[in-house]
Amino acid sequence: MAFKKNTVKVDLASYPPYIIMGQRKIGKTSLFYKLLLAHYKTFDAGLLISFGDEEGYHSLDGLQYERVVEWDADTDEETNLRGFIQVVDDLVENRKEYGIKAICLDTLDEMITIGTTEMLKQHKREKGTVCKSLNDAFGGFQKGRDRLLESVNLQITRLRNAGYAVFILCHTKLKNIKDIMTGEDYEQLTNNLRADFFGSVADKAQMIVNITMEREIVEGKQVGEKRMMYFRNTSIVDAGGRFVGLPEKLELSAENFMLAFETGAKNSMINPVSDKDIEDQKKVEVKEIDSAAEIAWKKEHKLIQEEMSKGDNLEFVTTIQLKYPKATEDIKEIVKGIMSEYKIENFKSPEELSTEGLKKIVATLG
Repeated sequence: MAFKKNTVKVDLASYPPYIIMGQRKIGKTSLFYKLLLAHYKTFDAGLLISFGDEEGYHSLDGLQYERVVEWDADTDEETNLRGFIQVVDDLVENRKEYGIKAICLDTLDEMITIGTTEMLKQHKREKGTVCKSLNDAFGGFQKGRDRLLESVNLQITRLRNAGYAVFILCHTKLKNIKDIMTGEDYEQLTNNLRADFFGSVADKAQMIVNITMEREIVEGKQVGEKRMMYFRNTSIVDAGGRFVGLPEKLELSAENFMLAFETGAKNSMINPVSDKDIEDQKKVEVKEIDSAAEIAWKKEHKLIQEEMSKGDNLEFVTTIQLKYPKATEDIKEIVKGIMSEYKIENFKSPEELSTEGLKKIVATLG
């Protein structure tokens, strides 16, 4: 078997998510907004999914958005709001129709909050008891946390597999960090989430960009300030990426974000490439992304059909168990023949049985 050989990609959607973090009102959402115009030339190429009470879109004229306050919920007729899963379903199903290229999740903090509420609901449905915290959900031992993070990453993966460039926003705060080598504590500007929550998403990211405010202070007075994007980790600022030769920091702008991305991609290539080579490769990648998205769509539909079949199977088995005892001996013999044909030994695990075989039995029983 021939192994695959990796080629450094040049299109934003060819990579795992990009995390953009920074303090409140520093320009995280605006960076995504301006990036749409700078890179895609139209606001219609992007969608902001605003979680909970974040609502950072109000002053961004022309930006497409969807507000989400629940994880899994059909469209509410009064508010016209729907769940996050339903939004992702829509984006996966109608990618070609919408023409959207980039999705921004605003913010990871609120996303985790809404997801946690959903886990508590699921616990109540499955266990029949009210759960006070995520730690206690599904019997404890971090099972609630694990299911939450699995749910978060699943929806992000679905968006990626559908061919979208995914941007995830996150707030920051100063934290005491323990140095692995020395065991000494130091202070760093990083995300405001629990390490396991943030790490579950951040470990998969291609770039983690941290937006900071850098002030020029003379004799105790501020005389100037600049908003900077950090692309590489320092002892003070948490950031980083998988590219080679990313700049440490650049002034905040959509153009500089793309400059850092393109610089990192080019520096990661063994052989130098021209701008024409980059454009040609991008066209190839867009076709590959479309093809991969089509395959992912087909797989999703197959899984959905399988899940629907499991539900049908349960209904069929219930009908069979009600009607079989009342059937004539001749009908029972026909049913046994169908069971033999479709290798149905009993009805204990409906989801594992042949749907076609169960349909035939139900039709035979009338």
